[in-house]
Amino acid sequence: MQNSDPEIQKARNTIHPYFTDNYGRPLRKPYYVTQLQTLLEDRHFPWIVYQAVSKLVEEEYLSRIETATKYHGRVVFFFNKQLDTPAYRPTMEKHIRSVYRLIDKYSQPTVGDALGKHLEGLVKAELRVQGFRIVGTHTAAYESREWTRTNHGLDFIARHKSGELSIGVEVKNTLPTIEREELDTKLEICEYLGLRPVFAVRWIKPYIERIRSRGGFSWVFKTQIYPPGYEQLTKTLYQRIGLPVTVRTELPEKSVRLFESWVERNT
Repeated sequence: MQNSDPEIQKARNTIHPYFTDNYGRPLRKPYYVTQLQTLLEDRHFPWIVYQAVSKLVEEEYLSRIETATKYHGRVVFFFNKQLDTPAYRPTMEKHIRSVYRLIDKYSQPTVGDALGKHLEGLVKAELRVQGFRIVGTHTAAYESREWTRTNHGLDFIARHKSGELSIGVEVKNTLPTIEREELDTKLEICEYLGLRPVFAVRWIKPYIERIRSRGGFSWVFKTQIYPPGYEQLTKTLYQRIGLPVTVRTELPEKSVRLFESWVERNT
């Protein structure tokens, strides 16, 4: 999309209050890209948010700092351009260092591994409650067919006890939305294997209609679900930078009901 796109203009207007108060004074808080995209996901697609903040940098409304972290690679931060002065910039850089230390905490490989395994376990347990049997894990093969066009696979494959519904499940317990290329590959795998696609994810709004058009279901939980033991980290991430994270030992009731209704309609 071009920068003249009206959606980008809408996002720019949404972003302004994060950096300037009602009296036009600069707010002394930096935001990084994924944080802004997550905070605004109900209103704007992530790529629109990125283009909007980039435009605001071009217009010299925001300043941009790119910094390296240990586990997350490079992270791009934005803050009000009025604060980009020799007197205040060191203070802003100190704020940014404090935030990227938090980013490194939740980006540690051990945390990512725990998040993935935890949500996979919760989804598998709920599938069994809903009458499914897990027939394949981390696989690209089902019955007599095997996907070989790429090295991708599905997190697991499940068959309903009715015999009327077999699904390919992709689990993503991440803050960012799945990339379009990966999404399309998973949809192609499911179609090739004769499976209905199910994406069990924190958020996937940009692609819900695309998944539905393939006969699939977007199983959305809205929060990133941590296992027990991460109570302090999730509390800090929510309070300090507003991320939708929580510790849960079962899936949200509303999302379970929606999935149950979809299964009933298709069996």
